[in-house]
Amino acid sequence: MIEFLLKSLGVKFEHAARIVSVGLRLRNGDSLGWVLLLALVFTALTWWTYWRGASAELPPWRKKVLVALRSALFLLILLALLRPIVAFGIEGKIRRLLVLLVDTTGSMNIQDPRVDEADIKRAEIGVGILSATKGLGQGLDKNRANEVRQIARVDLLKSVLQNDELKLLQKFHRTCDVQVFGFGQAVSEIGEAPPVPSPADGAKTTPTPTPATKPVPGESWVGNIAAKSPATALGDAIHEVLARKRGQPLAGIFVMTDGASNSGGPPLAAASLAAQEGVPLYLYGVGITSPRDIIVANLFAPDVAFVKDELAVTVRVRGQALRGETAAISLKLGGEVVASQEVTFGGDEEQIVPLRFTPKAPGEFELQAAIPARDDETIRDNNTVSQRIRVLDSKIKVLYVEQSPRWEFKHMLPVLLRDRRIEARALLIEGDPALSKAEGSPYLAEFPAKKEELFKYDLLILGDVNAKTFTPEQTGWINEFVSKFGGACIFIAGKHFDPSSYRDTVLEKMLPVELEPVDSALRASADKPVTLELTPLGRSSQMLALAPKPEENAAIWKKFPPLFWVNRVARAKPAAQVFLVDADPRKASRYGLQPVLAQQQYGLGQVLYLGTDNLWRWRKNSGNPFYEQLWGQIAQRMALTHLLGGSKRTQLTSDKTRYNVGERVTVYARLYTESYEPVKEPSVRGSFIVRGEKGASETTGVALRAVPEQPGMYRGDFVAVTPGTYTFSVAGDEKTALEFAATEPKFELGETAMNESLMKEMARVSGGAFFREEDLNKLPGMIAEKTQAGIRSEVDAEIWSSPFYFALMLCIVTAEWILRKRWHLK
Repeated sequence: MIEFLLKSLGVKFEHAARIVSVGLRLRNGDSLGWVLLLALVFTALTWWTYWRGASAELPPWRKKVLVALRSALFLLILLALLRPIVAFGIEGKIRRLLVLLVDTTGSMNIQDPRVDEADIKRAEIGVGILSATKGLGQGLDKNRANEVRQIARVDLLKSVLQNDELKLLQKFHRTCDVQVFGFGQAVSEIGEAPPVPSPADGAKTTPTPTPATKPVPGESWVGNIAAKSPATALGDAIHEVLARKRGQPLAGIFVMTDGASNSGGPPLAAASLAAQEGVPLYLYGVGITSPRDIIVANLFAPDVAFVKDELAVTVRVRGQALRGETAAISLKLGGEVVASQEVTFGGDEEQIVPLRFTPKAPGEFELQAAIPARDDETIRDNNTVSQRIRVLDSKIKVLYVEQSPRWEFKHMLPVLLRDRRIEARALLIEGDPALSKAEGSPYLAEFPAKKEELFKYDLLILGDVNAKTFTPEQTGWINEFVSKFGGACIFIAGKHFDPSSYRDTVLEKMLPVELEPVDSALRASADKPVTLELTPLGRSSQMLALAPKPEENAAIWKKFPPLFWVNRVARAKPAAQVFLVDADPRKASRYGLQPVLAQQQYGLGQVLYLGTDNLWRWRKNSGNPFYEQLWGQIAQRMALTHLLGGSKRTQLTSDKTRYNVGERVTVYARLYTESYEPVKEPSVRGSFIVRGEKGASETTGVALRAVPEQPGMYRGDFVAVTPGTYTFSVAGDEKTALEFAATEPKFELGETAMNESLMKEMARVSGGAFFREEDLNKLPGMIAEKTQAGIRSEVDAEIWSSPFYFALMLCIVTAEWILRKRWHLK
């Protein structure tokens, strides 16, 4: 009867469901007042019609019946305007889906050295040696302990899933539908493929202990689990599963992992999303929480150095479960130890180890930092880190042009001439012509007459030089030297010409700052002291680092004496990087403090603007020994790009300097003829060789095709298949080479401990639970208990548009018509 009534109201009702609540609502409840008023009006009209009209002679009881029927009809019509509905709360049971999410990343190949008795017992429980229901209180089977002391995590996981006493998979299937996914960098369904013959390359292998049972039929996917992914995105994996299964009733997600997460979104955010979706996370932690391990995480060193220059190198090191113990870290350059230091481990926190060395010979070298592996370490492949470094013995060629010998020129030129890394030449526009005629003189008689002569330099410094000094052709050479050939240019502002005379010229476009309007009333002050301040970018710049530690460097800059002249500009250009500013807020514009030292990329080269000619006040004999160091670092940093270009007619670049094996490498080549005209061939031939552990590979060809609308620019790509150092060159100029490295990613070896705290928090946030081997037997019952609860839902029955409502109106109309006929009314 109830089912018939529900169907007449248009409600679909399953036999397995039951009604737990009923409620009446009006969708257009805001119009209730107007509907009641109309109902009263229509009722009054109906009463008047039957009591004052042609039916006035009827007996009163007949009139009352007819008035009631007519009023009921009007009331039902008006009620339809309110759109009444009946809300049924229905509870039913449905077979839910349990998602199994298996960690298939490289860290699951780790063979944890189990030393603690509790960790050995857990492994014995997992493989079926000990009972799965008696916990850690049972005695250790010492005769078989060696079978599990270094069992790989992935092998232990497989044994747990096949454990005959646990019977996890069979119990899951009794109460839920089960779907299995593997996750690493991405999520993929684990299918019925042949078992993987061996673990990931480079992983240790041990015989898997005989599991307590064989896989049940239809579940041979356990043998397909292979730990190969180079990175773990635990948070993204949970997000992906929730997105794929949205709208389906889930019993939960059973995550089997060591808790590592080194890519993608935060796992706790994914756990919060699971809680919002009503999906509990059940996490089984595989591995041990405190394995002994030394991790040499990162090596920070410059990619390029000069012979006989002391280099500062920092190495990040972390020791797990090694508090108070020591180890020796060594730094090798080309296989030769160049520095070493003893490290004392504290907690599990990372520490920075500073090292210094001086390269003695030029060339391409591998710089390697390493700590010898201990016998009791979990992983021995993460004790070494290396990078390629290029040591140069060539000089930076600098051309310094000044209008007249101002103070900055007098002090700066000797600094450049004394620097053994720099070969400096100077042009003094208003100087004595005899300066250039003296033997061994660094002075030039004139600006280079051909652009080929200008392009031999790496760095051009323009002091307070009048723009009219240069011909339009020479100005074009300067622009081309920077934008097309990767040269560097430094503008040192002056009170007369630089940069005021460069307005509306190509030189103004090169500047990283915008000039003030011509009619601006603001003028630079030459009588008040000016204090310079490092910006956040300046504090992190190696070009301005005068001490190895950031706090020491900041203290040095604060001690510099004030200057007495800074040029005013409107602001830094949008793409410029500002390193120094005038600290006086009164001189600031709406764009911020006045920029004093700014840099920008201009084409292939770099342009630096220095808005003062007073740095000479920081020279050594004024009590500040950093003037020479500062200009040496600026010259080296600015000229390096052009200096490394080898043949200036062949410029090779890649989209990155380091790649992971399997990544696509994109190479660009800008090629010019001997007359410095762009090459116009539709394609050119390139090639590369790879130097790895087994020596150099054979030469591999790469086709580079011309880039449309960019004369002389060519592009090619290929996949870095093997690890090693890649040397790329183009046909016709094999001496100019581009080098970059491809390495096997080691994200999975950066954190070898099982992250129990993270997994417990994820379980708490999502409303699930965290398990180790000793309590996994409780998991099927917990899931079954939660799936017993019915699924509640609410179903709305639109009364006003239901067959029942229409039938009721039809019955009222029919009844009134029949009575009127019987009582002889029209």
